[in-house]
Amino acid sequence: MKILRYKKLSSNKYKVFLDDGSNITLHENIIIKYNLLITKNIEQSQIEDIIKDNNYYLMYDLALKYISTKMRCESELKKFLTKKNIDSTEVNLIINKLKENGLINERLYVKSFISDKVRLSNYGPNKIRNELLNLNIDKDIVKEELLNYPKEEIINNLDKLINKKIKTNRNYGGTILKQKIISEFLNKGYEKEDIIKILNTKDLNDDNLYEKEYKKLYNKYSKKYSEEQLEYIIKQKLYQKGFKKMQ
Repeated sequence: MKILRYKKLSSNKYKVFLDDGSNITLHENIIIKYNLLITKNIEQSQIEDIIKDNNYYLMYDLALKYISTKMRCESELKKFLTKKNIDSTEVNLIINKLKENGLINERLYVKSFISDKVRLSNYGPNKIRNELLNLNIDKDIVKEELLNYPKEEIINNLDKLINKKIKTNRNYGGTILKQKIISEFLNKGYEKEDIIKILNTKDLNDDNLYEKEYKKLYNKYSKKYSEEQLEYIIKQKLYQKGFKKMQ
């Protein structure tokens, strides 16, 4: 088939118009590889190879575009390419080529992932570890990079988060507040030992909050109970909210 003309498209592609009235979209690497600019001809015997090679280059460019917007790990890229109905052999070829070119690097990915999750998502090391392992990252790489990450940065971040939690507390006294903080930051992946160590340096008893809760409860129950019963009810409610101070 004789090539009549080329039309430049985006992403290194050309639309190739043939003398039989048809057209095909080819990657520029295919045009170069098969010397189509000079021969201006596609042999029937070449078509199968051209189509196969062309699909590879198109999918490779698709993978490049995917990883250009955000650093990706191998399992994320495999999932993305598989959804594009690319067979496993081609997927592995593409990934291996990206690795050779230094465009996929699991260790660099883990370093970046840890840093982002600590600084932007306020995750602790345990939650970060679990998310990385769920991405099928090598457990030894995950372990090494978590150990390499500055422990003081994680502790300082946790300290700031706990301070913020205490400052914005509006409903609970020291005991319950402490339990809630421990539970919340365990869920975020921090070590219980680190959480408690920081909490032990904080004053969780807020007299102003105690007075506020006392008045709120007094107004709520003063019309329902006698003075003696009222005082007992209020103390019970305050105790349930973690307030140890009793009037």
